[in-house]
Amino acid sequence: MRVLHVDTGKEWRGGQRQALLLHRGLIEQGVESFLAANSHGALIKKCENNIVSYGFKGEVSPVSLWNIIRIIKKIKPDIVHSHDAHSLTPLILAKIMRFKFKLVHTRRVDFSIRKNRLSKFKYDNRYIDKIVAISEAVKKVLVSDGIDESKIEVIYSGVEFKNPDDYECPSDLKPLLDGYKVIGCVANFADHKDHKTLIKAFNKVYEIRKDVKLLLVGDGPLFYETLDFAKKYPCFNNIVFTGFREDVYSCLKCIDIFAMTSKEEGLCTSIIDALSFGLPVVATKAGGIPEIVKDGINGYLAEVKNSSKIAELFLYSLDSKFNKNNLIYSVKEFSFEKMTFNYKKIYKRIMG
Repeated sequence: MRVLHVDTGKEWRGGQRQALLLHRGLIEQGVESFLAANSHGALIKKCENNIVSYGFKGEVSPVSLWNIIRIIKKIKPDIVHSHDAHSLTPLILAKIMRFKFKLVHTRRVDFSIRKNRLSKFKYDNRYIDKIVAISEAVKKVLVSDGIDESKIEVIYSGVEFKNPDDYECPSDLKPLLDGYKVIGCVANFADHKDHKTLIKAFNKVYEIRKDVKLLLVGDGPLFYETLDFAKKYPCFNNIVFTGFREDVYSCLKCIDIFAMTSKEEGLCTSIIDALSFGLPVVATKAGGIPEIVKDGINGYLAEVKNSSKIAELFLYSLDSKFNKNNLIYSVKEFSFEKMTFNYKKIYKRIMG
């Protein structure tokens, strides 16, 4: 079995991480796996084995179509696996042009596809052999948007579990955080992550106790807008904006409570990482998050945008005692090895 993964993302985000983990996992399990990554993206710099540079110029660009066809002709895959929405269009067009391969697409977000006619076509056609939703929440949205349920299968995203004892809080962050209780978030600064609600909630906590800091790890399109927003609040001097960091696992070692206040969320592997480090989580009931965070067991859940409730849960969590081993155990099913095994089963099934 020969599999070609395609990802057109330029940034290093959750989708790119998942594509790379699956690609590596398949190679480890003896599958001929190749990864076509955007020639100008971060992913191509992180992969060494069977990597292919994809000159992607836009999902409806003839150049993108021609470039992926050249890759398909060279590799001759049995299965082509699209990992982002933009890569799906040229692959569907390649199948329309009678290139013979099975097409799998992973849907990672819980956004509706009804608003965009092209999106509706991309997911509702006879050329896709299987759509994989990364959570039951994502599957529910697709089904409600009219996609045939029999065509959709749920496979949870997986992470590479690390030993927390192998990491320490980075030396540049430690002096800023020592002596404080730290609420932390690792996320791209994008609208659906809703950092503004997180800052509002943190400010309410700060009004009650001053021994807290908020650690925001990541960058993104709304980074500077969020920074300016935070400056309006008294808690601003107790917020640490790190920007993009490669040492995310080390950053987790600085945190006491992990926060994720998304408005929409396919699943959120950052939460899985946090729990695997024994960190309790306060999060919103967005998308697939409740499939990871069990309210009152490994963390607490609030309604989306409810900054008052989120602040209340922060205060409660800071004084609560969680069993670290129970938190780690709660996410054992979200391993990248299990994810790889489940994808391999789907590949074999659709090949017949």
